Amino acid sequence: MPYLNKAGRILDRLARWLVQITVAVMAVTVTFQVIWRYFLKNPIIWAEELARYGLVWMTFIGAAVALRSGELVCVDLVVSKLPRRWQRGVAFLVTVINTLLIAFLFYYSIQMVNLPGVTGQRSPALHVPMNIVYMGIPLGMGLMLLQSLLQLITSVTGNEVDK
Repeated sequence: MPYLNKAGRILDRLARWLVQITVAVMAVTVTFQVIWRYFLKNPIIWAEELARYGLVWMTFIGAAVALRSGELVCVDLVVSKLPRRWQRGVAFLVTVINTLLIAFLFYYSIQMVNLPGVTGQRSPALHVPMNIVYMGIPLGMGLMLLQSLLQLITSVTGNEVDK
């Protein structure tokens, strides 16, 4: 299934690109905010809000990157003590449960973005629609769901996912 690995790599590159842009925007914004506030005595009103919303996007999209590379936090104290054959079975079961949980969160994050209270609201300083701000959650969950499904398919077929 080389095309699945290729699709996973493309999604991973896209997610990494989005995270890098978000981090760069946050760093530049916060740096200018500090300069304007302390040296020019004229704070940028919208800078803190932009950094906060960037952090939300970075967190959820970065979670998809961490899932792909196997760097999400996990507790494997008990699993590591099991025989090798059991470890693979438990890992598969954890991936199935993880995929179901991510699918649940993806579905309800889309519902949340479409709530009337979200779609009709604008951010206080930037005046952007809040559903754009909240869109980082279903985007990150969707990327995580695709990567998790890719892990499930490759574990069933016996192929290794490129990391």
